[in-house]
Amino acid sequence: MFSDGPFVESKEYLAGVWVWEAPDLDAALTLAAEASKICDRKIEVRPFR
Repeated sequence: MFSDGPFVESKEYLAGVWVWEAPDLDAALTLAAEASKICDRKIEVRPFR
């Protein structure tokens, strides 16, 4: 059995990744809200350690 990977049959897709350094969660959410308006897409914020 051959497969192209785990994401072929997924209903979601990853359009890109942005990594920002922000002092706290509120600042990160503000950056994400502004970027969401500019690129006209939903943005998910996750901590990165």
